[in-house]
Amino acid sequence: MVKRRRISAWKIVVVGLFLPWGGTALALDGGAGLAAGEPVSLEADQLSFDQGSGTYQAVGKVRLQKGSLTLHADRVQWNEVAGEALASGEVEVTEPAGYLTGETLWLNVNTDAGRLTDGRAFMREKNVHLVGREIERFDAETYRVSEGTFTTCDGATPSWKFGAKRLDVTLGGYARARHVLFYVYDLPVFYLPYLIYPVSAERESGFLMPRFGYSDRRGTELSLGYYQVLGRNMDATFYLDYLSDLGVGKGAEYRYIFGQGNDGVLHGYHISGIKDAGDRYALDWQHLGALGDRLRLIGDVEYVSSSDYFADFGEEAGEYNRDMVESVVALNRNWDRANLGGQFKYTRNLVGSNGATLQQLPEVRFDLLRRRLAETPFFTDLESSTTNFWRHEGLKGQRLNLRPSLGAVFEAGGFLEIAPEFGYRQRLYQTSSDGPGYEAQGLADFSTRISTRLTRIFAPGGKQLRSIRHLVEPEIFYTFIPNVDQSHLPQFDRLDAIAPRNVLGYALTNRLTARLETEEGGTSFHDFLYLRLSQEYDIRQTRLDAPEEDSPFSTLRTELILRPTRWSSFDLDLRLDPEGGALTAVGAAGEVRDGAGNALGIDYRYRRGELEYLAATADMAWFNPLYFKYQHRYDFAGSKSLESVAEVEFRSQCWSIYLTYRDRIEDRSYLLSFALSGLGKVDLFGGGIGEPGE
Repeated sequence: MVKRRRISAWKIVVVGLFLPWGGTALALDGGAGLAAGEPVSLEADQLSFDQGSGTYQAVGKVRLQKGSLTLHADRVQWNEVAGEALASGEVEVTEPAGYLTGETLWLNVNTDAGRLTDGRAFMREKNVHLVGREIERFDAETYRVSEGTFTTCDGATPSWKFGAKRLDVTLGGYARARHVLFYVYDLPVFYLPYLIYPVSAERESGFLMPRFGYSDRRGTELSLGYYQVLGRNMDATFYLDYLSDLGVGKGAEYRYIFGQGNDGVLHGYHISGIKDAGDRYALDWQHLGALGDRLRLIGDVEYVSSSDYFADFGEEAGEYNRDMVESVVALNRNWDRANLGGQFKYTRNLVGSNGATLQQLPEVRFDLLRRRLAETPFFTDLESSTTNFWRHEGLKGQRLNLRPSLGAVFEAGGFLEIAPEFGYRQRLYQTSSDGPGYEAQGLADFSTRISTRLTRIFAPGGKQLRSIRHLVEPEIFYTFIPNVDQSHLPQFDRLDAIAPRNVLGYALTNRLTARLETEEGGTSFHDFLYLRLSQEYDIRQTRLDAPEEDSPFSTLRTELILRPTRWSSFDLDLRLDPEGGALTAVGAAGEVRDGAGNALGIDYRYRRGELEYLAATADMAWFNPLYFKYQHRYDFAGSKSLESVAEVEFRSQCWSIYLTYRDRIEDRSYLLSFALSGLGKVDLFGGGIGEPGE
């Protein structure tokens, strides 16, 4: 019987192991590549030591262990003088970061150089598999695979892999190779002259998977994307598109995150070669951030060369038929009870002459928020703005708008709240020679609100549902604005022609809030129902000279927000004609989802005599690995389909393929795109402004 022996760490010389996933090598007695002071155990059926050469020979079921790393082999030889380790016969190295298997393993522990034959290496963090006739290590992070393959798929026969005579792999960087074959299972399907593939848990620069397709409007389509990391807080994506019926498109997208919450996206695109139509281009900038402690900067800038741009590249519902774009850059400064803001707003008319389009360059607002007057129930506030209205052709001018107000909150009987408010709006104008010159007009207004709150708590006694609060808020409100002649004022926007009002209204609001007990023993609150009924009565319509067909009662409005569970929602805004009982307007939107990828959503809009529209979406994950998405928009008023989008995704453990069909007015398209684990895909053509790249 052969005895198994254990050798203590202080007795063993320097030993190292070849780790393909970049883990640290091991050391005994503080040798190079190994952590000093950690115990190492060695077990084998036979163990001997040649003092002359400084070599240990371990044979038969050899097991070397240090910390979380374990080496198994049929034979292990350590050379103390040369600092070399050689393992052979079913070599297996394992630790939490990954594993290594092969026939023979050689490692120089002083230089970290090593070589594995007929082996396989696995890196758990990115799920990377390397297989090759020889895997050579130059340092802890750099490897070369000869006559081998690279994949992020599991299994003896992976779903896909790249194969080449030589693959250079840098952990935290890229896998690179020339003259590469791409395999689906073991079948070679196409050739790549050069490969760059990211091998890192962090964002990595590289080419995105291409997108192919055909569109009635754009022709045959091919979109390529390159993603470039510019730093921890910024990146860029570059696009090159070939569209056979339009030309060649070039685009770039820059994303950034800076200090004080400043972040944004800048996207530009240009396409040339369009038949008899010249070039088309677009620019989009979205920004939100701070300048100092209290100054906020907001940018929402969008510019396109023509309306045809959206017709060609709009891929979101309602985007491809837009007739104008707006650009706004705004600054805002807040104090405890005051707000100062300014903005430049430029509107581009895409269907008509832009010369007569009114611009606000700039508008400055200053508001004093409600302030209480000493210990009285009275409050004051101020709304003010000054606007420069400008355009190439037509009336221009400036307007100063001031509206101070005085309000109060009284309590009657300890349960009734009365909140009147009196305001006075003064508008001052200075116009160009096309207008009246200097004009001014004041206008008073008055409103009041009488309301109360009734509350009741229900205790259903559920395990998680502890209680439900029912809050009822009845209210009566009144608004009065006198009928003042404003025809002499320049007409820039709605503030220049304020309609008279003498309206009495009522509303009844119900709220249901659940008090829930969490699994951790805490408490949370969930507002699962909001229901408000309201109606107005126009006293002006009761006059003797009012038309008989005009009813003083407005439509009865019902507003419902329902959140029965965290997986479902339903919103309803409904208006009912009190005379004939007919619906005059409906807005309804609902969604149901299960958290596993299945979802159903609807969005219905109706205005009597104007529009009737339905949009529906469905996501299905029941047929894994097939996933389905469907969107449909239908115009009932015009009895026509506006858009249908169907997408099928086949999702594997390490790759996906997408087939998308879109049918909309004047265009149908078919798109094919791919995604490999660790490598993004081009979701939209570079011309789809406003859409972040992957």
